[in-house]
Amino acid sequence: MNMDYKDMASDEKHGLHPHPLPQRAPPSTSHNSPLMNRAHNSLPPAPDYNTPRTLHIYLDGLTQRHMTIADADKTHPLYTIDQNSGGILSSTPHMTISQPQSPNNPTPAVIGTATFHNMKRTIELEFQGQLVSMDSEGIFSRSYAFMSPAFGQRLWWECDGIWGADLVLVNARKEWIAKFDSSLFSWSKLGKLHISNGAISGATLDEIVVSGCAFMQHERRRRNRSSAGGGAASGGAY
Repeated sequence: MNMDYKDMASDEKHGLHPHPLPQRAPPSTSHNSPLMNRAHNSLPPAPDYNTPRTLHIYLDGLTQRHMTIADADKTHPLYTIDQNSGGILSSTPHMTISQPQSPNNPTPAVIGTATFHNMKRTIELEFQGQLVSMDSEGIFSRSYAFMSPAFGQRLWWECDGIWGADLVLVNARKEWIAKFDSSLFSWSKLGKLHISNGAISGATLDEIVVSGCAFMQHERRRRNRSSAGGGAASGGAY
């Protein structure tokens, strides 16, 4: 679904006031990822509050069950994503998003989870102990809505682009908050997550990442079911 989304005019309009982000020491991880094996000799650069912030999502291995989200410099990991198969006998939640281990964070901290249901058009999210439901807007809709604790308003994740593999998070005025651009033909990179405002951080950024990854995985599962049933093609190397 192609839509003409309006950029956010100002931080003040949306109650987003720039503030310095805490600098985290380079984390270590147990994932066997080329990104994670790079030497970390410096801290991430301070964000530019006047421009969007781009995060990079990498696949860790061919199983596609582990992913890493790196900062704009493509070097410093911000989040790790672990998935189970989501089959009948699998445990829940089906997706867990964590902040990786670091000297200041010796134990990886789970910041959110997602649980999917084959028979219901609902995705159950948990943001640091707070339960939130993402609900389909209709049986033929490719849009899921949820009440955002961080923004204090209803937000929508929607499919975008020619193949529907790109995603966009919008508010009621159709102003974009985040966009996901899929790397359809890459075996090592899932895509880029663009955040509309460099000032977005902390729990607000966590919420965008958790809800966005959940909707991304939901769409991947839907395409896989369609492909297995002789329907639409899966739409990319997820």
